[in-house]
Amino acid sequence: MMEIQELQNANRDHLSFQMMEIDHKPVYDFTRIHRHDYFEIFLFENGGIGSQLIDFKEYHITGKSLYVVMPKQVHLLKRKKEENGIIIQFTKEFLQASLLPVQSDFMKILRKNPYTQLNSENFDLLYNGFTQLKELYFSQGEYKMHQIKHLFAYVFFQILDILPQKAESSKHDALVHRFIDLAESNFKQIRLVADYAKMLNVSLSKLNSELKAKTGKTPLQIIHELLVLEIKSMLLAEDLTHKEISYQLNFDSQSSYSRFVQKHLGCKPSDLKEQLLNILP
Repeated sequence: MMEIQELQNANRDHLSFQMMEIDHKPVYDFTRIHRHDYFEIFLFENGGIGSQLIDFKEYHITGKSLYVVMPKQVHLLKRKKEENGIIIQFTKEFLQASLLPVQSDFMKILRKNPYTQLNSENFDLLYNGFTQLKELYFSQGEYKMHQIKHLFAYVFFQILDILPQKAESSKHDALVHRFIDLAESNFKQIRLVADYAKMLNVSLSKLNSELKAKTGKTPLQIIHELLVLEIKSMLLAEDLTHKEISYQLNFDSQSSYSRFVQKHLGCKPSDLKEQLLNILP
């Protein structure tokens, strides 16, 4: 079983923050599809023919580009020698320690923008910030981590300001955001939409109509999409068996898990891994 990778060399004094060149070599097998428990933000100066796989979607590496990998997303970087740049790695705890307060909208903005092509002005702005952070990270000083937290917050807000797809935050969308937050945290244990409606203190019909109107999907479709992605991730990134996946995702039987895979992924569980490997870059 391949474990979800923790931030390397992180300790409490550093509040789980790191900076490095893109050509660094992690201690785990980075040539295989994997998952982290931390954020990664890649700023590429030069592009080429390489690619990044983020939650099973392939993004080509282009010059002057930004890539965001969220905690526990499936990830695989295939870069060529000339594709260089800088990576910021940080945990949710470091983000909370640096920003007061951390808004859920920040996470939605990052998740909506796994890849962003930057113009020269925005690239230069971010490259300057990333470089200053890297120099500070490798420097010595009594107040180094305090300085890093403040500079990181400044760079983080520059990133949010540049990202093109802003998360909607109107009062009318509050129910949608609350449901998605709950579903992402509880989909492994809770499947019934009625349970989510009760947790949100709204009627089942209101929850269904709001989600359908704002997202084009029913609450159940969103829950099923989360399950599908998690099945793929556990199968490839963690190398679990279907029996283990069925147990960890709380299916009531192996046969109900098999029916779910057949319905939503169009194949038998025994054929799924090979099918997924065939579509990977």
